[in-house]
Amino acid sequence: MHIAIIGAGFTGLTAAHRLQQSDIDVTIFEKEPVPGGLAIGYKKAEWEWDLEKHYHHIFTSDQAIRSLADEIGVNFLFYRPNTSSLVDGEILQLDSPLKLLEFSKLTIVERLRMGMVLAYMKYVADWKELEKFKAHEWLPEHMGVRPYRMLWEPLMVSKFGPYYKDISLAWFWARIKARTTKLGYPEGGFQHLVNKLAEKVEEKGGVIRYSTPTQHIEEKDGKAIIRISGEEYSYDAVLVTVPNIFFAKMAQGLPKEYLEKLQSFKGIGAVNMVLELDKPFFHDNVYWLSICEKGYPFLAVVEHTNFIGKSHYDNKHLLYVGNYLPHEHEYFSKSPEQLLDIYDPYLKKLNPEYRSSVTSIAKFDVPFAQPIVTQEFSKRILPFDTPLKNVYLANMQQVYPWDRGTNYAVEMGLKVADHIVKNTR
Repeated sequence: MHIAIIGAGFTGLTAAHRLQQSDIDVTIFEKEPVPGGLAIGYKKAEWEWDLEKHYHHIFTSDQAIRSLADEIGVNFLFYRPNTSSLVDGEILQLDSPLKLLEFSKLTIVERLRMGMVLAYMKYVADWKELEKFKAHEWLPEHMGVRPYRMLWEPLMVSKFGPYYKDISLAWFWARIKARTTKLGYPEGGFQHLVNKLAEKVEEKGGVIRYSTPTQHIEEKDGKAIIRISGEEYSYDAVLVTVPNIFFAKMAQGLPKEYLEKLQSFKGIGAVNMVLELDKPFFHDNVYWLSICEKGYPFLAVVEHTNFIGKSHYDNKHLLYVGNYLPHEHEYFSKSPEQLLDIYDPYLKKLNPEYRSSVTSIAKFDVPFAQPIVTQEFSKRILPFDTPLKNVYLANMQQVYPWDRGTNYAVEMGLKVADHIVKNTR
């Protein structure tokens, strides 16, 4: 049996690795020149490790990717970095119950009330009862209007833009439930991890064709057919791991009702700037700063080298300035220099002297990085099976209630591979 996989991200590569354990031949088609998907990285000549184009880490609770890393011989490092929030012009550490109790901008009653809601989210097991509520309505009602508007609403607005009022409470629950104070990072970076996984697939006879975008998928005489650069290839099955909207464009013969379902899933893109500096950006060793203030043109500032040692990056300090935005937003068309000019007045509020230490600027963007998770989302999720026989779909829009991420990409790759084996044998 020979199966084609569209996409060499963590889902596609994990599925390939699992399918090979059932003696199934795999060929992977990837439009980029390297594997990785949203975890794709880059490496400057003087760096020892790769750096992700879009910031990544895992939690200690992320067992699927930890198990996979152990299996292929990559070690995860775990640290407890400083995670803080910008509130009323102050950078305040808010990553533990104790820090919340010390948060003087809320009254003690407000702190206790919010703490109780977060504790409830942490320990409740049944998310299904939560997805019928909107986070924007439920949270202020239960934790209080002022705490919600001070700390959570600005983040919801920055992340989801015009959709922030529609986000399911189950999404918020998953973000709190999975979170741990210790964070993990693979030795060498996520690109190193995904490269090792790709090597394992190739060592077992798998073929990975990079810089090879798939234009066309159809079903013909019980076979799955894909077309690339005018050439047709026939497989016993095809697994597609790209977002729904891209699958809708490449798949031929899908029923109108199914196409409408594919196109009904909304998402937003990501724009990330990476600054390389001679000096630290934050003077108190902050790794992650969430911007809980209206008017800022970005969502988070992440000093990677306050989490992973700068010795791996030629002793430079690496800073992400991150954003989630609709793919048509003007920031996608800005040059790195133009974008930094927009961000500059706000970055100077955090560090007035930072610009003199900037040695390089890079900008990366993807049109689809975050699904819009609305109420009763579980009832809308599409199954792995598609209307095209022997054509399967597995992507981040089927990850639920957990938010998209490398751990759940790995978990989905395992599940869809097992599903394919069960249904084709």
